Amino acid sequence: MAIPSGSGTEVLKYISNRTLTNSWTTILTGVANHIYTILGVIATETGGNAELLNMGVADDGSNTNLHYITNMASIPANGTFVWNDKFVISGAKYLRMALDSSGDVDIWVSYIDQDWS
Repeated sequence: MAIPSGSGTEVLKYISNRTLTNSWTTILTGVANHIYTILGVIATETGGNAELLNMGVADDGSNTNLHYITNMASIPANGTFVWNDKFVISGAKYLRMALDSSGDVDIWVSYIDQDWS
């Protein structure tokens, strides 16, 4: 992706997901000429069972070149895990998450979408 030199937009957005399982799930699908700054991730366990959360960025929707952001982050039963370190995804990348087991975890992701298309 080239360095932006023209006009574009910068919008605060969020994604929520209530269907996270032990299979990798795409949370955010990147688009060419966009820069996504992930501001925070909140994962809340709602089923009464402790869970382990995995989060990574992949080159495509099938985990090709998956780069882990966190691996086996602990979420206590009826508790919350907060990731508040910022990171950037640019272009057609995929933010993906999975649990270590099938559970009940709600996900909330806040991010900035810079559109240079």
